[in-house]
Amino acid sequence: MEALVVCSDKSLGAGITIWDMEKGEQLLHIPTCASPPHGLILLGDHFIVASQVHKHGSFGGGAVFIWPLNKPQVPIRSYPIEAIVPLSCTKDAIYLAGGAPSGNVYVWEVISGKMLRTWRGHQKSLNCLSFSNDDSLLISGSDDGVTTHCFNHSIRSLLDVADHDSMPSFFHSLLEHSASITGLLSTSGSSNSVLVSSSFDGTCKVWDMISGRLLGTQVFTQSITAITHDPGEQLLFSGSTDGRIFVNSLDIGL
Repeated sequence: MEALVVCSDKSLGAGITIWDMEKGEQLLHIPTCASPPHGLILLGDHFIVASQVHKHGSFGGGAVFIWPLNKPQVPIRSYPIEAIVPLSCTKDAIYLAGGAPSGNVYVWEVISGKMLRTWRGHQKSLNCLSFSNDDSLLISGSDDGVTTHCFNHSIRSLLDVADHDSMPSFFHSLLEHSASITGLLSTSGSSNSVLVSSSFDGTCKVWDMISGRLLGTQVFTQSITAITHDPGEQLLFSGSTDGRIFVNSLDIGL
């Protein structure tokens, strides 16, 4: 069964709703939850994880809630030292990463809840995080304006460095966007792993993930707020600020 999960980013009363995509039936509703963009993910297809910014009573101004998918119940609550906005997890659900408005990045081990690493990834707020398809890289995009960065961090470097507060090594800093990063997609091309990034500058850019080389740019007339691809990774869907969704072939530059 395929399900659609939706969440409000403003109204706590709207909550999270899960729908059966074939029948259109509501499967589960979790009230009193509002997450920022990129702050709602599935953890191993068994749990929903949502970041909560400015959660009342939280020490750092935010919280991370975890619910089981199969039934409504009181969530597991975690209160990081600062608010967390975007979230991402590895496909095996072993590691969870979160980004903060301060530009800090955090990596936790899910089963123990232990924070493994934290470092200053960007000078401004982190907007999105994404693990690569093979979970070997952590990619982050931020609100750094004309110097917006996407850092590719080796997972091995995140876990092997003894000082968990030090800056881990990174592969590339990609500087071609001129405004905030709004989306990151990791996919596999015909022969190379590629990264697609979207931005408020009205472009989607395709990168070679290993070399950091820019492979192609798709220019739009409006700022792009979100991107995704079809299951076959043949089409790129780009949402814009005026409510339109653009569909393009994902072979740009490949």
